[in-house]
Amino acid sequence: MLSENQLLNHIYQTAEMGEDGIRTVLKYADEPKLVKALHSQMAEYQHIQNAAGAMLHARGEPPKGIGPVAKLSSEAMTAMKSLTDRSATNIAQMMIQGSTMGVTKSLRTLRDCELKDHKVRELADRLLKTEEANIEEMKGFL
Repeated sequence: MLSENQLLNHIYQTAEMGEDGIRTVLKYADEPKLVKALHSQMAEYQHIQNAAGAMLHARGEPPKGIGPVAKLSSEAMTAMKSLTDRSATNIAQMMIQGSTMGVTKSLRTLRDCELKDHKVRELADRLLKTEEANIEEMKGFL
């Protein structure tokens, strides 16, 4: 069983990865509606990350961010996929893939965690709803 702190770190890292992914694809995005949607999604990830970080600090544990290798790998993959195709469709597809991975990993992590604090559960649910909403929003750009 995972602890609530481990779940909070997962939430923190997932939101950080989402935010970093968006920041990376924004370098390649030209379509104004897509850019606006991505900025909105990034702001929500920042709110979730800040909330998870605050909850961890309140529990006496500093948040553990994603490692530099994971960040670099994600940036390199995005750059490669965007090298020949900078279309809104390609960017939306990458974002859908990232959010789908976030949903899958979050559901597995939630299943393995014994939750007692309803605020932790609410934040986990918020992350899942955010990922699902992001997927639906990006489908409009396919």
